[in-house]
Amino acid sequence: MSDYLPQDALIDILTRLPLKNIVQCITVCKSWYALITSPNFRNTHLNLSISKKESRLLIRESVEKARTGIDNVQSGKEYFSVHWDDETFDGYAKFDFPYSSFTGYLRIVGSCNGLVLFSDDRVCGTKTLYLWNPSIRKFVTLPRPIVTSSSHGAYMHTVGFGFHANDYKVVRVVHLLREEQGGRITVPPEVEIYELSTGSWRTISVGKFSCVILQCGPQAFLNGVVHWFGTIRNKGKRKTSQLIVSFDMKNEQLGSMMLPACAEHYWDWEMRVAVYGDLLSLIHKPKDEVSCYIWVMKEYGVEKSWSKQFTIDLKQVNFAREYFFRENGDILMAPSRGSTPYYYADGNLISYDPNSKQIKRLRVHEKIGLFYVVTYMESLALLEGLNGGLRRHEDLGMEASFLPKEEVGS
Repeated sequence: MSDYLPQDALIDILTRLPLKNIVQCITVCKSWYALITSPNFRNTHLNLSISKKESRLLIRESVEKARTGIDNVQSGKEYFSVHWDDETFDGYAKFDFPYSSFTGYLRIVGSCNGLVLFSDDRVCGTKTLYLWNPSIRKFVTLPRPIVTSSSHGAYMHTVGFGFHANDYKVVRVVHLLREEQGGRITVPPEVEIYELSTGSWRTISVGKFSCVILQCGPQAFLNGVVHWFGTIRNKGKRKTSQLIVSFDMKNEQLGSMMLPACAEHYWDWEMRVAVYGDLLSLIHKPKDEVSCYIWVMKEYGVEKSWSKQFTIDLKQVNFAREYFFRENGDILMAPSRGSTPYYYADGNLISYDPNSKQIKRLRVHEKIGLFYVVTYMESLALLEGLNGGLRRHEDLGMEASFLPKEEVGS
Protein backbone atom coordinates (compact mmCIF):
# COMPACT_ATOMS: atom_id res chain seq x y z
CA MET A 1 0.00 0.00 0.00
CA SER A 2 2.86 2.38 0.79
CA ASP A 3 3.94 2.24 -2.88
CA TYR A 4 0.74 4.14 -3.77
CA LEU A 5 1.00 6.76 -1.04
CA PRO A 6 3.09 9.93 -1.24
CA GLN A 7 5.87 9.83 1.35
CA ASP A 8 4.53 12.90 3.16
CA ALA A 9 1.15 11.21 3.58
CA LEU A 10 2.79 8.01 4.85
CA ILE A 11 4.84 9.99 7.38
CA ASP A 12 1.69 11.78 8.54
CA ILE A 13 -0.06 8.44 9.11
CA LEU A 14 2.80 6.58 10.79
CA THR A 15 3.85 9.39 13.14
CA ARG A 16 0.35 9.37 14.67
CA LEU A 17 0.58 5.71 15.69
CA PRO A 18 1.47 4.73 19.27
CA LEU A 19 5.24 4.60 19.67
CA LYS A 20 5.29 0.84 20.21
CA ASN A 21 3.53 0.33 16.86
CA ILE A 22 5.91 2.71 15.08
CA VAL A 23 8.88 0.67 16.31
CA GLN A 24 7.19 -2.53 15.10
CA CYS A 25 6.71 -0.98 11.66
CA ILE A 26 10.45 -0.83 11.00
CA THR A 27 10.36 -4.61 10.42
CA VAL A 28 7.72 -4.42 7.67
CA CYS A 29 10.17 -3.75 4.84
CA LYS A 30 13.47 -2.05 4.08
CA SER A 31 11.82 1.10 2.77
CA TRP A 32 9.82 1.53 5.98
CA TYR A 33 12.93 0.96 8.05
CA ALA A 34 14.78 3.64 6.09
CA LEU A 35 11.83 6.02 6.40
CA ILE A 36 11.16 5.59 10.14
CA THR A 37 14.84 5.83 11.12
CA SER A 38 15.40 8.92 8.97
CA PRO A 39 16.00 12.33 10.63
CA ASN A 40 12.97 13.79 8.85
CA PHE A 41 10.60 11.18 10.29
CA ARG A 42 12.19 11.40 13.75
CA ASN A 43 11.89 15.20 13.83
CA THR A 44 8.30 15.14 12.56
CA HIS A 45 7.36 12.66 15.30
CA LEU A 46 9.15 14.76 17.93
CA ASN A 47 7.37 17.96 16.89
CA LEU A 48 4.04 16.12 17.02
CA SER A 49 4.86 14.80 20.52
CA ILE A 50 5.72 18.32 21.70
CA SER A 51 2.50 19.75 20.25
CA LYS A 52 0.36 17.18 22.12
CA LYS A 53 1.48 18.64 25.48
CA GLU A 54 0.92 15.34 27.29
CA SER A 55 2.65 16.07 30.56
CA ARG A 56 4.30 13.03 32.15
CA LEU A 57 7.05 12.69 34.73
CA LEU A 58 9.86 10.13 34.95
CA ILE A 59 10.68 9.40 38.61
CA ARG A 60 13.65 7.48 39.96
CA GLU A 61 12.15 5.49 42.81
CA SER A 62 14.97 3.25 43.94
CA VAL A 63 18.32 1.62 43.30
CA GLU A 64 18.75 -2.13 43.62
CA LYS A 65 20.78 -2.98 46.70
CA ALA A 66 24.19 -4.44 46.00
CA ARG A 67 27.72 -3.98 47.26
CA THR A 68 30.81 -2.60 45.60
CA GLY A 69 34.45 -2.46 46.55
CA ILE A 70 34.40 1.27 47.35
CA ASP A 71 33.46 1.86 50.98
CA ASN A 72 30.86 -0.89 50.71
CA VAL A 73 28.40 1.53 49.09
CA GLN A 74 25.09 0.48 47.60
CA SER A 75 24.97 0.00 43.87
CA GLY A 76 22.75 -1.75 41.38
CA LYS A 77 20.02 -1.43 38.78
CA GLU A 78 18.05 1.82 38.94
CA TYR A 79 14.23 1.70 38.82
CA PHE A 80 11.98 4.38 37.32
CA SER A 81 8.27 4.94 36.95
CA VAL A 82 6.37 7.32 34.65
CA HIS A 83 3.27 9.14 35.91
CA TRP A 84 0.72 11.44 34.31
CA ASP A 85 1.27 14.95 35.65
CA ASP A 86 -2.40 15.57 36.39
CA GLU A 87 -4.77 15.31 39.34
CA THR A 88 -4.73 11.49 39.27
CA PHE A 89 -0.94 11.07 39.05
CA ASP A 90 -1.69 7.64 37.59
CA GLY A 91 1.14 5.38 36.57
CA TYR A 92 1.96 5.09 32.86
CA ALA A 93 5.02 2.85 32.67
CA LYS A 94 7.86 1.31 34.65
CA PHE A 95 11.48 1.08 33.49
CA ASP A 96 14.83 0.02 34.79
CA PHE A 97 18.15 1.42 33.64
CA PRO A 98 20.56 -1.38 32.72
CA TYR A 99 23.80 0.19 33.95
CA SER A 100 24.72 0.36 37.61
CA SER A 101 27.18 2.80 39.08
CA PHE A 102 30.43 1.82 40.73
CA THR A 103 29.88 4.75 43.10
CA GLY A 104 26.40 3.81 44.34
CA TYR A 105 24.08 5.52 41.85
CA LEU A 106 24.21 7.67 38.73
CA ARG A 107 23.75 11.43 38.77
CA ILE A 108 20.86 12.51 36.55
CA VAL A 109 21.98 15.61 34.67
CA GLY A 110 18.62 16.30 33.01
CA SER A 111 16.15 15.31 30.31
CA CYS A 112 15.29 16.90 26.99
CA ASN A 113 12.89 15.85 24.21
CA GLY A 114 12.75 12.20 25.25
CA LEU A 115 16.39 11.56 26.23
CA VAL A 116 17.85 11.44 29.74
CA LEU A 117 21.52 12.14 30.46
CA PHE A 118 23.26 10.24 33.27
CA SER A 119 26.75 11.02 34.58
CA ASP A 120 28.78 8.64 36.73
CA ASP A 121 30.85 11.43 38.26
CA ARG A 122 30.10 11.33 41.96
CA VAL A 123 33.67 10.13 42.64
CA CYS A 124 36.82 11.45 40.96
CA GLY A 125 38.00 9.31 38.08
CA THR A 126 34.57 7.95 37.07
CA LYS A 127 33.24 10.26 34.36
CA THR A 128 31.17 7.96 32.13
CA LEU A 129 28.12 9.56 30.47
CA TYR A 130 25.03 7.75 29.19
CA LEU A 131 22.17 8.97 26.99
CA TRP A 132 19.01 6.93 27.55
CA ASN A 133 15.70 6.80 25.72
CA PRO A 134 13.39 4.95 28.12
CA SER A 135 10.43 4.93 25.72
CA ILE A 136 12.22 2.65 23.22
CA ARG A 137 14.60 1.15 25.82
CA LYS A 138 17.85 2.11 24.12
CA PHE A 139 20.93 3.92 25.35
CA VAL A 140 24.36 5.00 24.20
CA THR A 141 27.58 5.32 26.16
CA LEU A 142 29.29 8.55 25.21
CA PRO A 143 32.94 8.38 24.10
CA ARG A 144 35.69 9.42 26.47
CA PRO A 145 35.86 13.23 26.81
CA ILE A 146 38.86 15.16 25.48
CA VAL A 147 39.78 16.75 28.83
CA THR A 148 40.66 14.08 31.39
CA SER A 149 42.92 13.79 34.40
CA SER A 150 45.45 11.82 32.37
CA SER A 151 45.61 14.50 29.66
CA HIS A 152 45.28 17.69 31.73
CA GLY A 153 45.82 16.78 35.38
CA ALA A 154 43.46 17.53 38.28
CA TYR A 155 40.21 19.33 37.53
CA MET A 156 36.61 19.96 38.60
CA HIS A 157 33.77 19.89 36.10
CA THR A 158 30.06 20.13 35.47
CA VAL A 159 27.86 18.86 32.65
CA GLY A 160 24.86 20.31 30.82
CA PHE A 161 22.34 18.77 28.42
CA GLY A 162 20.05 20.37 25.86
CA PHE A 163 18.75 20.48 22.30
CA HIS A 164 19.26 22.78 19.32
CA ALA A 165 18.64 22.57 15.57
CA ASN A 166 17.24 19.02 15.76
CA ASP A 167 20.32 17.75 17.59
CA TYR A 168 21.01 16.74 21.19
CA LYS A 169 24.03 18.38 22.80
CA VAL A 170 26.07 17.68 25.91
CA VAL A 171 28.35 20.46 27.17
CA ARG A 172 31.15 19.78 29.62
CA VAL A 173 32.79 22.71 31.44
CA VAL A 174 36.13 21.86 33.06
CA HIS A 175 38.14 24.01 35.47
CA LEU A 176 41.74 22.82 35.76
CA LEU A 177 43.33 22.81 39.22
CA ARG A 178 46.89 24.13 39.42
CA GLU A 179 48.67 21.96 41.98
CA GLU A 180 51.68 24.27 42.03
CA GLN A 181 49.29 27.00 43.25
CA GLY A 182 47.70 24.91 45.99
CA GLY A 183 44.93 23.52 43.78
CA ARG A 184 43.82 26.94 42.55
CA ILE A 185 40.90 26.86 40.12
CA THR A 186 41.82 28.28 36.73
CA VAL A 187 39.69 30.49 34.49
CA PRO A 188 38.59 30.54 31.76
CA PRO A 189 37.52 26.88 31.76
CA GLU A 190 38.05 24.26 29.12
CA VAL A 191 34.76 23.62 27.31
CA GLU A 192 33.88 20.66 25.11
CA ILE A 193 30.67 19.72 23.32
CA TYR A 194 29.27 16.33 22.32
CA GLU A 195 26.66 16.21 19.55
CA LEU A 196 24.56 13.09 19.05
CA SER A 197 24.54 13.64 15.28
CA THR A 198 28.34 13.30 15.07
CA GLY A 199 28.91 10.98 18.03
CA SER A 200 32.08 12.83 19.03
CA TRP A 201 33.45 15.59 21.27
CA ARG A 202 34.96 18.88 20.13
CA THR A 203 36.48 21.76 22.09
CA ILE A 204 35.47 25.41 21.80
CA SER A 205 36.94 28.71 22.97
CA VAL A 206 34.92 30.81 25.43
CA GLY A 207 37.21 33.84 25.59
CA LYS A 208 37.92 35.65 28.86
CA PHE A 209 35.28 34.12 31.11
CA SER A 210 36.11 34.58 34.80
CA CYS A 211 33.21 32.80 36.53
CA VAL A 212 33.62 29.37 38.13
CA ILE A 213 30.82 26.81 37.74
CA LEU A 214 30.35 24.68 40.83
CA GLN A 215 31.34 21.01 40.67
CA CYS A 216 28.63 18.71 39.26
CA GLY A 217 25.90 21.26 39.97
CA PRO A 218 22.27 20.70 38.95
CA GLN A 219 21.14 22.31 35.71
CA ALA A 220 18.02 24.04 34.41
CA PHE A 221 17.43 24.03 30.63
CA LEU A 222 15.23 26.87 29.36
CA ASN A 223 15.01 28.86 26.12
CA GLY A 224 17.76 26.74 24.55
CA VAL A 225 20.13 27.66 27.38
CA VAL A 226 21.63 25.56 30.19
CA HIS A 227 21.85 27.25 33.60
CA TRP A 228 23.99 26.35 36.64
CA PHE A 229 25.16 28.05 39.81
CA GLY A 230 28.58 29.64 39.74
CA THR A 231 30.78 32.06 41.65
CA ILE A 232 32.83 35.13 40.83
CA ARG A 233 35.42 36.87 42.97
CA ASN A 234 34.60 40.51 43.57
CA LYS A 235 37.37 42.82 42.39
CA GLY A 236 39.49 44.09 45.25
CA LYS A 237 37.67 41.88 47.77
CA ARG A 238 38.20 38.42 49.20
CA LYS A 239 34.50 37.62 49.26
CA THR A 240 32.93 35.83 46.30
CA SER A 241 29.39 36.24 44.99
CA GLN A 242 27.01 33.61 43.70
CA LEU A 243 25.45 34.00 40.27
CA ILE A 244 23.87 31.96 37.51
CA VAL A 245 26.17 30.81 34.73
CA SER A 246 24.56 29.99 31.37
CA PHE A 247 25.54 28.20 28.19
CA ASP A 248 23.62 28.97 25.00
CA MET A 249 23.30 25.83 22.88
CA LYS A 250 22.86 27.93 19.73
CA ASN A 251 25.81 30.32 19.84
CA GLU A 252 27.86 28.05 22.15
CA GLN A 253 28.91 30.82 24.49
CA LEU A 254 29.05 31.11 28.28
CA GLY A 255 27.22 33.95 29.99
CA SER A 256 26.09 34.99 33.46
CA MET A 257 23.26 36.72 35.28
CA MET A 258 23.01 37.94 38.84
CA LEU A 259 20.81 36.44 41.54
CA PRO A 260 18.41 38.44 43.70
CA ALA A 261 20.54 40.68 45.92
CA CYS A 262 19.51 38.86 49.11
CA ALA A 263 20.76 35.52 47.77
CA GLU A 264 24.05 36.26 46.04
CA HIS A 265 26.29 35.64 49.07
CA TYR A 266 24.83 32.24 50.07
CA TRP A 267 26.50 28.97 49.12
CA ASP A 268 25.11 26.69 46.46
CA TRP A 269 23.83 23.96 48.79
CA GLU A 270 21.31 26.51 50.10
CA MET A 271 19.96 27.20 46.58
CA ARG A 272 18.89 25.44 43.43
CA VAL A 273 18.15 26.71 39.95
CA ALA A 274 15.05 25.30 38.22
CA VAL A 275 12.27 26.00 35.73
CA TYR A 276 8.87 27.17 36.98
CA GLY A 277 6.41 26.99 34.08
CA ASP A 278 8.30 28.91 31.39
CA LEU A 279 10.30 31.04 33.86
CA LEU A 280 13.77 30.67 35.29
CA SER A 281 13.42 29.92 38.99
CA LEU A 282 15.52 29.89 42.15
CA ILE A 283 14.83 28.02 45.35
CA HIS A 284 16.61 29.61 48.29
CA LYS A 285 16.94 28.08 51.76
CA PRO A 286 18.92 30.33 54.12
CA LYS A 287 20.90 28.20 56.54
CA ASP A 288 19.53 29.60 59.80
CA GLU A 289 15.91 30.11 58.77
CA VAL A 290 12.86 27.86 58.87
CA SER A 291 11.52 29.17 55.57
CA CYS A 292 12.30 28.40 51.96
CA TYR A 293 11.86 31.05 49.25
CA ILE A 294 11.00 30.50 45.60
CA TRP A 295 11.99 33.26 43.20
CA VAL A 296 11.17 33.60 39.49
CA MET A 297 12.71 35.80 36.81
CA LYS A 298 9.62 37.45 35.31
CA GLU A 299 11.50 38.64 32.19
CA TYR A 300 14.22 36.28 31.03
CA GLY A 301 17.70 37.79 31.20
CA VAL A 302 16.53 40.92 33.04
CA GLU A 303 18.10 40.73 36.49
CA LYS A 304 15.82 43.41 37.97
CA SER A 305 12.81 41.22 37.18
CA TRP A 306 13.57 38.68 39.95
CA SER A 307 10.45 38.38 42.11
CA LYS A 308 9.76 36.34 45.24
CA GLN A 309 6.92 34.03 44.22
CA PHE A 310 6.34 31.87 47.31
CA THR A 311 7.51 31.32 50.86
CA ILE A 312 7.37 27.76 52.21
CA ASP A 313 7.07 27.20 55.95
CA LEU A 314 9.52 24.40 56.77
CA LYS A 315 7.74 23.75 60.05
CA GLN A 316 4.84 22.50 57.94
CA VAL A 317 6.90 20.70 55.31
CA ASN A 318 10.13 18.85 56.07
CA PHE A 319 11.62 20.07 52.81
CA ALA A 320 14.30 18.11 50.99
CA ARG A 321 16.61 19.60 48.38
CA GLU A 322 15.27 17.39 45.60
CA TYR A 323 12.09 18.88 44.16
CA PHE A 324 10.27 19.43 40.90
CA PHE A 325 7.74 22.03 39.74
CA ARG A 326 4.68 20.34 38.31
CA GLU A 327 2.59 21.53 35.36
CA ASN A 328 -0.02 23.04 37.73
CA GLY A 329 2.61 24.87 39.81
CA ASP A 330 2.62 22.41 42.72
CA ILE A 331 5.98 21.22 44.05
CA LEU A 332 6.80 17.53 44.02
CA MET A 333 9.17 16.58 46.83
CA ALA A 334 10.44 13.85 49.11
CA PRO A 335 10.30 15.09 52.70
CA SER A 336 12.93 14.45 55.34
CA ARG A 337 12.06 12.42 58.39
CA GLY A 338 12.88 13.99 61.72
CA SER A 339 16.61 13.92 62.41
CA THR A 340 17.21 11.22 59.80
CA PRO A 341 18.90 12.63 56.69
CA TYR A 342 16.46 12.67 53.77
CA TYR A 343 18.70 10.45 51.69
CA TYR A 344 18.09 7.60 54.16
CA ALA A 345 14.37 8.35 54.48
CA ASP A 346 11.73 5.90 53.34
CA GLY A 347 8.29 7.21 52.46
CA ASN A 348 5.77 8.50 49.97
CA LEU A 349 6.35 11.49 47.75
CA ILE A 350 4.18 14.54 48.37
CA SER A 351 2.76 17.27 46.17
CA TYR A 352 2.73 20.69 47.85
CA ASP A 353 0.50 23.55 46.70
CA PRO A 354 2.42 26.75 47.56
CA ASN A 355 -0.72 28.89 47.15
CA SER A 356 -3.13 26.98 49.40
CA LYS A 357 -0.34 25.43 51.56
CA GLN A 358 -2.07 22.07 51.09
CA ILE A 359 -0.10 18.80 51.01
CA LYS A 360 -1.19 15.79 48.98
CA ARG A 361 0.49 12.46 49.72
CA LEU A 362 1.05 10.53 46.50
CA ARG A 363 0.97 6.77 46.12
CA VAL A 364 4.56 6.68 44.93
CA HIS A 365 6.95 5.11 47.38
CA GLU A 366 10.45 6.54 47.32
CA LYS A 367 12.34 3.57 48.69
CA ILE A 368 15.86 4.75 49.57
CA GLY A 369 15.84 8.50 49.19
CA LEU A 370 17.36 8.83 45.70
CA PHE A 371 14.26 10.62 44.46
CA TYR A 372 14.74 12.53 41.23
CA VAL A 373 12.20 13.76 38.69
CA VAL A 374 12.57 14.79 35.06
CA THR A 375 10.05 15.34 32.28
CA TYR A 376 9.14 12.34 30.12
CA MET A 377 8.38 12.44 26.42
CA GLU A 378 8.13 9.63 23.90
CA SER A 379 10.76 10.00 21.20
CA LEU A 380 12.42 8.01 18.42
CA ALA A 381 15.90 9.33 19.26
CA LEU A 382 18.52 6.51 19.27
CA LEU A 383 16.28 4.30 17.10
CA GLU A 384 18.62 4.29 14.11
CA GLY A 385 20.38 0.94 14.60
CA LEU A 386 22.48 -0.81 17.21
CA ASN A 387 25.88 0.20 15.89
CA GLY A 388 28.00 3.04 17.22
CA GLY A 389 27.62 1.95 20.84
CA LEU A 390 23.81 1.79 20.89
CA ARG A 391 22.25 -1.09 22.77
CA ARG A 392 18.75 -2.20 23.69
CA HIS A 393 17.72 -3.25 27.17
CA GLU A 394 16.59 -6.56 25.69
CA ASP A 395 20.26 -7.36 25.01
CA LEU A 396 20.56 -7.58 28.79
CA GLY A 397 17.29 -9.41 29.30
CA MET A 398 15.44 -6.32 30.55
CA GLU A 399 11.95 -5.19 29.67
CA ALA A 400 9.73 -2.21 30.35
CA SER A 401 6.13 -2.53 31.46
CA PHE A 402 3.41 -0.13 30.35
CA LEU A 403 0.43 0.46 32.59
CA PRO A 404 -3.17 1.21 31.66
CA LYS A 405 -4.23 4.80 32.36
CA GLU A 406 -6.41 3.80 35.32
CA GLU A 407 -3.68 1.82 37.10
CA VAL A 408 -1.85 3.74 39.81
CA GLY A 409 1.93 3.30 39.99
CA SER A 410 3.46 2.40 43.31
